[in-house]
Amino acid sequence: MRTTSNAAAILANALARYRDGFDPALIELPESAVFPHLIPAQPSTVRKSRVTGSLLGKPTPPFVKRGRAIRYRLSDVLAWLADGNAVGSTAAASRFGEGGQ
Repeated sequence: MRTTSNAAAILANALARYRDGFDPALIELPESAVFPHLIPAQPSTVRKSRVTGSLLGKPTPPFVKRGRAIRYRLSDVLAWLADGNAVGSTAAASRFGEGGQ
């Protein structure tokens, strides 16, 4: 298991490569660098989401399995984050949960 500081360093390195113009579809991050550093979810919630297909009320971000390791492409994580519904109040947020927009 990676430590939090190691995961944060891996994420920082990946984001620096992205800012330098490296294709985010080619940057793969370990699960520990994505959760909870980019997506606020606990590892147990993430493992369950890969089975259910739903994470935080949205479809689970795509992942890549390399042997026993689960990895996430930076482009997929960024797209998943950008797909969120921005709202201005809790009343508006509750409408999203009911299927309204």
